[in-house]
Amino acid sequence: TWNPLLHSNETPLNTYRVIHEIDTVLDRDNSMVTHDAGAPRDSMVPFYTATTPHSYIGWGKTTHLGFGIPLMIGAKLAHPDRFCLNLMGDGAFGMSGLDIETSARAGLPITTVILHNEGMATYPEGFFPVAREEFGVSKMQGDYAKIAEGMGAVGITVREVDEMAPALRSAQELNADGQTVLIDVHSNMEGRRSAFR
Repeated sequence: TWNPLLHSNETPLNTYRVIHEIDTVLDRDNSMVTHDAGAPRDSMVPFYTATTPHSYIGWGKTTHLGFGIPLMIGAKLAHPDRFCLNLMGDGAFGMSGLDIETSARAGLPITTVILHNEGMATYPEGFFPVAREEFGVSKMQGDYAKIAEGMGAVGITVREVDEMAPALRSAQELNADGQTVLIDVHSNMEGRRSAFR
């Protein structure tokens, strides 16, 4: 069963605990949530509870990495009164993270939660050895909160489970005040996936 993972207190944070915190803390009736491609999608689909039409924007099996930020910018444009959150991995952020600046500049405040596990979780150890060895696919690093600050957004770093809910609450308040937020969550390289995708 998944309850031990959804309630795990391990550090780095378990991916499923992050999703559980999002599911628990948000006012789901007044939020719009999406996931990026790859592991965030596979992990979120079975465990995020949508409560109203368009409160969860899911899409097919997969799409290109980095799709979530522009998707949430569009959602915010369409529904400026809703809290808009995107869950993505650090690999996807490396491909479209600069769109945080677009959100801040355009006055379309969204929140992006990064699963900062320093690698591409959909490609487990043993797969793509050339990409791992020559191009560092499993050595992604960065201070994503500081990167966000450099683009005019608010950066929040989460390293402990008890920091996650306050970070989400702060993000909701900051978005309501017109500020784009990025939450850099130091998370595990979770390999377990539900068969319900």
